[in-house]
Amino acid sequence: MDPLTRNTREWFQDWANEYDSTLGKLGRHHAMLDLVVKESGVRDNDSILDIGCGTGLLSLKFLEKAECRILAIDSSAQMLSLFQEKIRKFNLSPHISCEQVSAEQMEFNPRQFDIIAATVSLHHVKEKEPVIQKIYDFLKDGGRFIIGEIDMDTTGDRDDPVRLTRILKYLTSELELAMREGGVQAFERMYDNGKKHILNDGEYCIGFDQWAALCKDAGFAHVDIIPVNEYEWFKVLVATK
Repeated sequence: MDPLTRNTREWFQDWANEYDSTLGKLGRHHAMLDLVVKESGVRDNDSILDIGCGTGLLSLKFLEKAECRILAIDSSAQMLSLFQEKIRKFNLSPHISCEQVSAEQMEFNPRQFDIIAATVSLHHVKEKEPVIQKIYDFLKDGGRFIIGEIDMDTTGDRDDPVRLTRILKYLTSELELAMREGGVQAFERMYDNGKKHILNDGEYCIGFDQWAALCKDAGFAHVDIIPVNEYEWFKVLVATK
């Protein structure tokens, strides 16, 4: 295993017990999740794949909207354990199943899902093109792929000061919001996360024009990009097969 991947996984394992009380409290995160659900057009009986589900915040919002069936995957056993506690607590096992697997390793049947969603998870994938192609193959004809992410391009040389300035433009908004809405604990986590973005240490963000190009290259027929209200550095992409 790549040492950066291992370090990132360990970082998320350490963060698991704090996740809902830090990132999960931020208004922009819930606004983004709500927009993902709205733009997905989810309906009763839809089959959904939630990639990088974490503690289940997005999956639970899908179930608030429709009587759907969700397969939630994540590479972190600790994150999945917290989500499974929620599933047991609210008797949601008929609607949600979980599997510990990364986006890179996932293997499902062709045309299996109506909706595939990934929120602040696919930027951890270094080689994105093969994963996007898998997602296209896993979707039914007319299916929708939804991304919720920060619109931040961290590509380029790590020692490039122009690149650093570009990244800090976005991270400044994130750090201020974390302190204001999540307090010092959330700020510390976001500050640590920001350094990982700058160093491309398990974090490989790209801009939404780059996401759109990847989706079109994979074969998606139509791509829309919608900004999150009041948090313009976060956006949602909807790609239709």
